[in-house]
Amino acid sequence: MKRGSIEQLKTKRQTKRLALMLTGLTALSAVILPAGKIAAAEGKPKVIGYYMDASDDYYKAGFQVFKALATKVGWQVQDVVGQGTAPEQIAAVENFITQGVDAIVVVQNSPQTTSETLKRCHDAGIPEFHLTHNPPNEPGLAGFAGFDWVYDGELAGKSAMKHNVKKLIMIEGKLGQGTAAGQTQGFLQAYKKAGKDIGNALDSVGVRGAGGKDLQVVFWGSGNWFADPAKKVMQDAITSLGPDGFDGAYVQNDEMMTGALEAMQEAGLDSSKYWLGASNGKEKSWTWVEKGQTTMDVNQCPTLEADICFQQITAYFDKKPYKRAVFVNFLPFEKDTLDKSKLIPWILNDYMTKRAANAFVYDINNAVFRENPSYATAAK
Repeated sequence: MKRGSIEQLKTKRQTKRLALMLTGLTALSAVILPAGKIAAAEGKPKVIGYYMDASDDYYKAGFQVFKALATKVGWQVQDVVGQGTAPEQIAAVENFITQGVDAIVVVQNSPQTTSETLKRCHDAGIPEFHLTHNPPNEPGLAGFAGFDWVYDGELAGKSAMKHNVKKLIMIEGKLGQGTAAGQTQGFLQAYKKAGKDIGNALDSVGVRGAGGKDLQVVFWGSGNWFADPAKKVMQDAITSLGPDGFDGAYVQNDEMMTGALEAMQEAGLDSSKYWLGASNGKEKSWTWVEKGQTTMDVNQCPTLEADICFQQITAYFDKKPYKRAVFVNFLPFEKDTLDKSKLIPWILNDYMTKRAANAFVYDINNAVFRENPSYATAAK
């Protein structure tokens, strides 16, 4: 046999031995390390469970931004949308815990329901983060991003006073819900802080005719945050009061304002002749204010809210300090102060484009994002 052939044979034998050794090592590692451990060692992606209490466009806009940011860093997001019931939130969180997710985000049904899910997450060692509605400050709560709802309403109240509103229709999001109650309280407080006579309005929420000589809430109703129910409330108010029975309406979000505007149009009322204030500041509201169809709005965006939550969870994973509970920044606007370049979009692609261009402040460490004093100390 030629020398070259002998060398080739040796090389083949050595390669075969090496292959057998590698096979044995792989088998041994499989015995020593369970499959999950091997995956973790290889950089298993973080998995986030994300629960929303209802198929609300507000919740959806926030979720889309959160998922886009999470996907960009390699996280997996599993979302569940409920139909507004407590058992659904509890079941969704329990399922996330069973799956062993790394963190859970919740847009809650109620604080009472959240107390239950926080207990389960705390016992499982999984952090629970919240958006929008104020959760109880209890063990298991790792973070909360929301808005100062009272101040939100106060901004609307200041605008109403400026436009001399004395007979108000109040269309709340959901009677008794913290976000809606906060906006109502803030609106009425604005008048009271300014020394206006509002009578017993603050103690008579939901009572038609409550108030004093400077402000009377001539009609109360709940639109449940949606257009159709709010339209019905506005129709009932117009029928009950007549076109001269009110000079303004505080409609607490833009979807309900859509319904209220439809009701006014169908009744033959010119909306520009009344003070109309809302919150959300969706893109369509920019046009409403610009054209004078409504008077004011507040650019209060779930897109930015979810961005802050993403940053909180990132810091948690990186074991870095972060603001545990944040009042997300917002911007009020009327026709004379409207500057679209400064407003934050709800539409995903527009939001991400403006974010990339640093067209607005989104860094949680910036001073515009105030810490919520109600959560200054974590519950033990």
